[in-house]
Amino acid sequence: MKPIADTGLIVALLAIDDPSHSWAAEAFRRHSPFYTCDAILAEACSFFRSPKPVLTLVARGDLILEFNLAEEMPRVMALTAKYSDQPMDLADACVVRMSELFIRCKVWTVDRRDFSAYRRNGRQAVPCEFPPDA
Repeated sequence: MKPIADTGLIVALLAIDDPSHSWAAEAFRRHSPFYTCDAILAEACSFFRSPKPVLTLVARGDLILEFNLAEEMPRVMALTAKYSDQPMDLADACVVRMSELFIRCKVWTVDRRDFSAYRRNGRQAVPCEFPPDA
C-alpha cells in the first residue's frame, strides 16, 4: 500500500501546536515514507516562514515526489472541472489523481469534508485516513 500525504498531514507534523500533531507524528512513525507531489509541497511550504522544514522531509526521504503534473494534466483538469462547485484546488486534484494511479493506496489528510466527497475513477471513494479530531 502506498501512503499518500496531503498538505494537512505535513503541516500537522511540522507545527507542534497543530491539533492533529500527535496523529501526524504517529502516521510518519508508522507509515513513512509518504508519496506526494509538488503542489502539496508548495501548499505546505506556504504555512511556514521558510520552506526548509518541508524540504527537509523530502531530503531525509520521509516524502517522495512521484507525480508528473505535465503528464497528468488532462485528468487533473477533468477533476477540477468535475468538482468546480466545491471548488477543488490543484493540490487536491493531484492527490485524487495519485490515488487513481496507485490502486493500493491511502491518503492521509485532515480535510474530511472534501475527501469524503471526492471520487477516484468516477465512483470509488478515495481511501483516506483522517485524524480523530477532523
